[in-house]
Amino acid sequence: MHLAERDRDPSSTAVEISTEEGPALRDAAAAAHRAAADEAEATLARYHDGPLPAVEPDDRIVVHLTPGESVHDLRTRAILRTPGGESALGYGGSVYLTSRRLVHLGQVNVTVRLTDIVETSLAGERLLLTLPEGEGMTLDIDRPRVFRAQMAAALRELRR
Repeated sequence: MHLAERDRDPSSTAVEISTEEGPALRDAAAAAHRAAADEAEATLARYHDGPLPAVEPDDRIVVHLTPGESVHDLRTRAILRTPGGESALGYGGSVYLTSRRLVHLGQVNVTVRLTDIVETSLAGERLLLTLPEGEGMTLDIDRPRVFRAQMAAALRELRR
């Protein structure tokens, strides 16, 4: 029973339609709008011809960069999860997309070479990464579709 209908007279034969949207529907609509905007931006990124633009590395990542490595994207509120990991809630931190790697800096530091990523997929707002020998990890990040498209572009540039 909907909360707005809890005080309704059960003996009434009148048909009433609840006009309250409720927080769940509002949240779902907001998530759908975010996903649509993310997909539109990712489509543009997929068809971008030319080098992937670099961003200025911040103080946290600069010490982890190798010579000639540049930063292309950053997600500051990222949750890293690994199957069977010790933390069911995941590990908070920032994820950097560099010209050669994904680097998670936060509660744990994890580096994955782009060439080691076998497959990427999406589950809602979660980016799933398949690694060699059936290993993998997930990243809960903002705008995962754009991040995935930029990862693909960085990998294409790396393979040239």
